[in-house]
Amino acid sequence: MFSFRLQGRPFGHFLLSVFSLLLTLPALSQPALPVETVAAHWQDYARPLRISGVLENKSEQNLAFKINGLVGRVAVDEGQWVKAGQVLAALNLEEIDAQVAKAESVLANAERNLARFQSLQGLDALSVEQLQSAETQVDVARSDLTVARFNQRHAVIRAPADGRVLKRSVEANEMVSNGKPAFLFAARTSGWVLRAGVTDKDIVRLRLQDHAEVTFDAYPGEVFQAELSELAGRADASQTFEIELRVSAKPEQPLLAGFVGHAVIMPAQTRPVVLLPVGAMVRTYNHSNREHSTSGQSARAEVEVFVVQSSDSGAQAQLRRLPLLALDHDQLVIAGGLQDGEQVVVAGAPYLSHGRAVTVMNAALVESATPVSAPAAAE
Repeated sequence: MFSFRLQGRPFGHFLLSVFSLLLTLPALSQPALPVETVAAHWQDYARPLRISGVLENKSEQNLAFKINGLVGRVAVDEGQWVKAGQVLAALNLEEIDAQVAKAESVLANAERNLARFQSLQGLDALSVEQLQSAETQVDVARSDLTVARFNQRHAVIRAPADGRVLKRSVEANEMVSNGKPAFLFAARTSGWVLRAGVTDKDIVRLRLQDHAEVTFDAYPGEVFQAELSELAGRADASQTFEIELRVSAKPEQPLLAGFVGHAVIMPAQTRPVVLLPVGAMVRTYNHSNREHSTSGQSARAEVEVFVVQSSDSGAQAQLRRLPLLALDHDQLVIAGGLQDGEQVVVAGAPYLSHGRAVTVMNAALVESATPVSAPAAAE
């Protein structure tokens, strides 16, 4: 076997160098293509979270009768606004009033017996046990009267506060059992909330008092301000975490329980990213969760763009694959792979190939309110 060497190097290495040069000759021989670029700029970014849910009153109460009985009258209808203490419904009080009168008579009789026994005390006319029994009968009668009066008061349902009757489940002359809900009531001061479920990857990005904007199908184009008021501590049966947005109502647009709302939450938690116009994208790559867990990347997809590299021989387009965090409207949210100030092609990318000579026609900086340093993964 013979081994050829050229200037101290194996002949195979020489052939490889020649072959690589031949591959670049077409790109070098082609005329430079004009492109437009923007300068990559790292900035703090909070990816908006979009949810949909059902509007509810913050506090809703089921109002019911304390005892069984026949409904004597119902004074309100569903949807009616009421004042604190206003009568909503009452049982027929004939039987209940009779029970109170009976308890009063029993107590009066027991007190008379006790007074008579006390007057005989010291005359050896009765035993200590008889006196103690009379005292016990008075205590029992007094307790029975307290129970009868309590039931009498709760044979009438009154509004616990200023608010609205959301639902009525009782009619006049109807027999009701104790504890059966007669009304669903919401206090005026309880406020409105929008509840929805979010995934585990979204719940960790949220914090209490994060700002949100809510729209309702009932009021197209109207935006209601809201803030995050509750975060679930564990997942429910559907493996989502319930969150609650407290919605600020508008007097001119009354809200009703059951409205379908759509919210955009702006998390206070941010991360450094680069925002690029969607025109910079050449192609995207989606990955499975397993691939991402082994690669250590937090992005769930990647995107290819052309980055302009300048040298003494001129500017060339270099194809680069970057982690894509999200697509926010018309912007690519890039999580790494770029240096601050690098020029990314935003016009002319479909006509480029890796290593193609380019001429930058103009360069614009992607503006940011708060410049930040690139993360370590991008360096």
